[in-house]
Amino acid sequence: MKKAFSLLLALALCLAGLAMAEEAQPAVYQLGDKIDDFTMTTYDGTSVTLSEVLKEKDMVLINIWATWCGPCRNEFPFLEEAYQQYKDKVEVLALSCEPTDDDQVLTDYVAEMGLTFPVGRDDVGLDSRFGVRSIPTSVVVDRFGTICFIEAGSQPSVDAFARLFDAFLGDDYTESVLLDGVPRVKPNVEPSAEADLAAALNVEGGELIFTNGTGETDWPMVVGEKDGRSVAVSSNTNIADSEALVNTTVAAKAGDAIVVTFKVSSEAACDLMQLRVNGKTVKSFGGEKDWMTYAYAVPADGEYAVTLAFTNDIAGFAGEDTLWVDSVALVSGDAAAEALAANPVYPVADANAAAALGEDARKLVINDPVGRMTASYGDLFYLTPGETATFEFAVTADIDPEAALIYCNFDGASYALVDCLTDGKYVVTSGGDSMETTGYSESSVYLYPTADAEEAAVVVSYLKSEENVNAFVSDITDENGAAVGSWTYADGTAPSTDALPGSSVEALTEASYVVKYVDQDGNPVAGVMCQVCDDATCQVFVSDADGVCAFTLAPYAWEIHTLKVPEGYEGDTETVTTAPVEGGELSFTLTRK
Repeated sequence: MKKAFSLLLALALCLAGLAMAEEAQPAVYQLGDKIDDFTMTTYDGTSVTLSEVLKEKDMVLINIWATWCGPCRNEFPFLEEAYQQYKDKVEVLALSCEPTDDDQVLTDYVAEMGLTFPVGRDDVGLDSRFGVRSIPTSVVVDRFGTICFIEAGSQPSVDAFARLFDAFLGDDYTESVLLDGVPRVKPNVEPSAEADLAAALNVEGGELIFTNGTGETDWPMVVGEKDGRSVAVSSNTNIADSEALVNTTVAAKAGDAIVVTFKVSSEAACDLMQLRVNGKTVKSFGGEKDWMTYAYAVPADGEYAVTLAFTNDIAGFAGEDTLWVDSVALVSGDAAAEALAANPVYPVADANAAAALGEDARKLVINDPVGRMTASYGDLFYLTPGETATFEFAVTADIDPEAALIYCNFDGASYALVDCLTDGKYVVTSGGDSMETTGYSESSVYLYPTADAEEAAVVVSYLKSEENVNAFVSDITDENGAAVGSWTYADGTAPSTDALPGSSVEALTEASYVVKYVDQDGNPVAGVMCQVCDDATCQVFVSDADGVCAFTLAPYAWEIHTLKVPEGYEGDTETVTTAPVEGGELSFTLTRK
């Protein structure tokens, strides 16, 4: 998770609030559904109707985004270039789901980015219909009106969009094709003959038979030379989301070892040499590894399918981005024992864990009865005074240190776990946020079992002072906006201070806010949805019979935004009003039709 992800969390909270407030919501679209027709209005007032577009184009890409979204900004140049290549057959409809992205904001953004496809606000509610929880989200609707592709996350290149578009074009596209991801690049390298692979990969006297993969996106390992050795070389250098592989089968007995000698130069923890046995990855290596040997212990008598693969993720590349395999052999007896004894040794723990190091580091207990913070941060918190914080991680045997990744959200730095190994311990040091320096009360370090894992194995969060802990805990509120969080030290010691430095407002002091909605005659308006946001999160409140949204929060210049008015009323749903830090009442007038 990166710091920018807090904005995606805000989006998720807002959407969740909308879903709770309106019981009769249309069903969320699923892959394969027919999409309902809709009309969008672009920033310059042009109306664009999906059904009319599909009369002229073979497919439509719907991009759900927001102007504040960094990944959205990163992918737009790729999308624009791809659009220029495919606009005769492909339409792009970019719909911002951010309420404050009005026509002027979008006009400026489009001019800045040089976008030529239709751009407008998501006034039709597609973010809800597609269950959007992070952006950008891309949706493909084919010529038959079928939803064929739904994916969150930015695309890394023009080629990625081109491959996606190509899947839905052509006269031979006669029925809907559903995709669970962007199609991979198909190999354009001629495979080496099996005899040549065998000559390159067998040790002296070896008789193993080697074959390349048979899948249409399997890149071959080709025979070549490296450092005076005859080797099999991965052919997918600098090809994102790809893998090159070579296979063999061995008949082995318990106690034997499958021994691989190789060299790899790649992005650590991301682009990896993988040894797979019977389809399961049993060991990975990445980064810069000079010629080395790894041995896999055969657990029982039988036949074993062995694959050597070089996998590239969708992100960047490092080094030569290549795997060279010198040999694959099956050995037994003393040779097997000797090869296994030479394997790298990693520290192993009974459980995945983390702890802050240093005499001043103190473990915290955060009381979060509503589970708001623990859902995002877990339950491991430390007070770590000073400019930097140092942590020691412990991992179980099922986590491969070569494939595991540590991510620090303070500065976006990431490290292969194996590169953090110092004196038999996994140790990482990072700077930290604070309310006084960056406006954030906490920082977190995440340990992911693999770079593409959706969930972290361990999350440790740390705060620089008691005042920052107070600010963090004050964000734990119940459904009515009342602060319900508290904290103490893990040893039972109570906090010693409750004021933010340089502020006249105490961190744990509650401020009461009242947002009142009335019509033009001064009558209360119930059912108005009011959004209350800080820099990281948003909450949604609904006015009661008295037209009031009342909530108690930590003192802050909260941004108040009328999200939705009930049927029969009109009102300003674009303006953002800043609440007084010390609390108070704000009143808004709606017009009864």
